Amino acid sequence: MAREAADLILLDDNFTTIVETVKDGRRIYDNIRKAVGYIFTIHIPIAFASLLAPILKISPAAILLLPLHVVLLELIIDPTCSIVLERQPAEEDIMDRKPRSPKEKLLSPGLFAKSIIQGFVIFAASFSTYYILLDNNVENAPIARAMGLVIIMLSNLFLVQVNSSNHDFVFQTIGRLMKDKVMWAVNIFTIIGIFAILYTPIAHFLKFEPLSAMQFLGAVVIAGGAVLWYELVKLVRKINRKVGK
Repeated sequence: MAREAADLILLDDNFTTIVETVKDGRRIYDNIRKAVGYIFTIHIPIAFASLLAPILKISPAAILLLPLHVVLLELIIDPTCSIVLERQPAEEDIMDRKPRSPKEKLLSPGLFAKSIIQGFVIFAASFSTYYILLDNNVENAPIARAMGLVIIMLSNLFLVQVNSSNHDFVFQTIGRLMKDKVMWAVNIFTIIGIFAILYTPIAHFLKFEPLSAMQFLGAVVIAGGAVLWYELVKLVRKINRKVGK
């Protein structure tokens, strides 16, 4: 009896280990997909802002993203991708999902479409704000550029929270990650960086003008709208799943 009990305990331990290994494997794969989708999304506004400037015949002195700004954005994007997204905890339903097909691609058509749409919405929000403030006047470039770049940087923060889960809403994600010191460190560092490039002598070096309180609040609202619309998509999907049950 003692031997049988020991064998059952060993079997139970082995089963638990296997389940935890599968769960961790799914978590890692899930997070890699989120990181890949994020990379596609956040680079769209950068790429298209650079491409659209010559098409619209914007003066080189007034373009939205100078090389320094692209480097600055990459310094934010890389830690966000490698540190924050790839270490996300497993979602609650991760073990309820069907095993994925071995033929399934890392960047599925659905994920690709989602990334493209999110990226273009952020691009439209940042570039249109910049272009309206520029008003074909090179002298308006510093304030227009600052507004456009801040919208991209703030959108990046919102995007991480929205894309941390395909099912949970932002407030649920934040609640789950409340104790994640690394995530908060990256977010706080980004916010401090935004204030540093706007309200210190660095602004002149980056060819910015400080935003007023109302302009900064406007950038927050525009960036939030450019990303948080996807929460409505999650809501519709949840309603459809409940109706379909």
